[in-house]
Amino acid sequence: MDYNKIAKEILMYLGGEKNVASAAHCATRLRLVLNDDKKANIKKIEKLDAVKGVFNSGGQLQIIIGQGTVNKVYAAFIEGTKIGAASLSDNKKAAMKNMNPFERFARMLSSIFLPIIPAIVASGLLMGILGMLQNFHLIDSKSGMYILLNMFSSAAFVFLPVLIAFSAAKQFGTNPFLAVTLAGIMIHPDLQNAWTLGNGIKNSMDFYGLHVSMVGYQGQVLPILIAVWVMGYIERGLRKIVPDILDILLTPFFTVLITGFFTFFIIGPAGRFLGDGLSFALVTLYNTAGVFAGILFGGLYSLIVITGIHQSFQAVEAGLLANPNIHRDFLLPIWSMANVAQGGAAFAVYFITKNAKMKSVAGPAALSAVLGITEPAIFGVNLRYRRPFIAAASGGAVGGGYVVFTKVAMTGMGVSGIPGTSIVPPSSILNYVIGMLLAFATAFAVTYVLGIKEDNMEKVEKTDEANNDKKNEDVLLYNESDANTILNLVSPVNGNVILLKDVPDKTFSDGLLGNGIAVDPIDGIVVSPVDGTVVCLFETKHAIAIKTSDGLEILIHIGIDTVKMNGEGFKSFVKNGDMIKKGQKLVEFDLDLVKEKAKSPITIVVITNSDSMKFVKQLKSGKINRGEELVSVGIN
Repeated sequence: MDYNKIAKEILMYLGGEKNVASAAHCATRLRLVLNDDKKANIKKIEKLDAVKGVFNSGGQLQIIIGQGTVNKVYAAFIEGTKIGAASLSDNKKAAMKNMNPFERFARMLSSIFLPIIPAIVASGLLMGILGMLQNFHLIDSKSGMYILLNMFSSAAFVFLPVLIAFSAAKQFGTNPFLAVTLAGIMIHPDLQNAWTLGNGIKNSMDFYGLHVSMVGYQGQVLPILIAVWVMGYIERGLRKIVPDILDILLTPFFTVLITGFFTFFIIGPAGRFLGDGLSFALVTLYNTAGVFAGILFGGLYSLIVITGIHQSFQAVEAGLLANPNIHRDFLLPIWSMANVAQGGAAFAVYFITKNAKMKSVAGPAALSAVLGITEPAIFGVNLRYRRPFIAAASGGAVGGGYVVFTKVAMTGMGVSGIPGTSIVPPSSILNYVIGMLLAFATAFAVTYVLGIKEDNMEKVEKTDEANNDKKNEDVLLYNESDANTILNLVSPVNGNVILLKDVPDKTFSDGLLGNGIAVDPIDGIVVSPVDGTVVCLFETKHAIAIKTSDGLEILIHIGIDTVKMNGEGFKSFVKNGDMIKKGQKLVEFDLDLVKEKAKSPITIVVITNSDSMKFVKQLKSGKINRGEELVSVGIN
């Protein structure tokens, strides 16, 4: 393969060197950020022999080439050009430039608030429990237990600026400890607690003739966000002018001093005004538009989820919860109704469809949606048939209107559907459950009436265990014929076997990298499926390529979109060039962290040169143990 020729052809069809803003690669794909996507001739690139697929995602043009080969094409791609080699994180930042300002803002807010949601969920749940104990007169408000639980439940909201500051510092490129120091100044004990403003007393001080408010920013969201953003510019600006020998002394000093004064005189008051104004506008809309607002928000929410903009709502919800005059999230119950409605529509598809594969997807997707995770239902079922998605919107509108009519609100954020009952005050739980039932039932009924349009291929059921003598173990992934050598691969992980076509990533499910199998792991230990040589261990350790002495080329890819984790939670026990044995430990990964930060932990085993194999045959279905035979490969 002429890698230089491939690279030059790709570069030509991309619109030339000047159209490439940034270039990086993962285990299988070139990941490119273009200055103008319209200049790229995607059809021409797709026709290149070395290219197995092209698609746009997250502001990046991703060209699938395959493990091993992609490294060499990438090296040839940047050689002799002014295109510098970029890390995946740098490429991601460059990709954000291709998004419109609103998309970038939403992505930024999501990145800041996602890490702190567990703390807010814990506090909200504690607050709900405390409220329930009070309502049933099971605890005295003057008792030590009440005092402690009240401290536990309010801590995340009182110190919310500190949590936001630390998370925002990573996004705004400033020192996280300086950001936390600034947050500490904003909620310093010498300042009046913002939650006591309801008594009408407001402290102030005289600062050279200026009357400065001595009120803290406990529970405020916008002031600290803006302050840390400004701090980033101030710190970077100072580093350009402060001599290196004095940097460690003067830069932190002036950064805190300048940002602190700027915050107290300008940012803080303006941020408080904007935050209070936004909360007031939402409360006013909620109180005046009432049911109509619930119908509108509930009906449109799932459409917003598709764009990803819904992640930015976390900042608004956090502001509502932290506002001492509101202290309730009345938006989340509406979002929850929309989520449950997606489950109702998917459940109807389960009964309507005649396609065995879709039944196996729709049932679990419906359950997932009522538990608050809607992506399987939205993308795997309802959007595919379109009508169920419309039906789900109607269910979300009905449920949203009901929870607004009955004034349902939550004491926390981050969980919806059935788990959301844990952060609903006891007095509203019944109406919350009724709202879910209405949303689910409406979406189910409308889907059933509208029906779904299945193509001829979907109407023909695949061979299954009930209608055939063949067992699942005999299902061929590739046509079998005579082979000189048969090699059996073992499972690299403990878990449940999944067909490659069911993997939630088109690169794998469409067989662009070759044939194979996948396993949904139950722990984080990965072993080698064969004896061979490590030909490529990717720097993020989420993918490893192995070649056997018989010429079999295997890619083990741990999780979907785990490349974005940049190696966090992964530990390798081998290196490039190592000779390895079947069953030898290759990688350990944090399964919970992958579930939290990546799309899926599903681990894929792909025979990347399966086109030159005689057959690839599945040996096991259902639950499988690490080291147990999984796939049989016939080699020429």
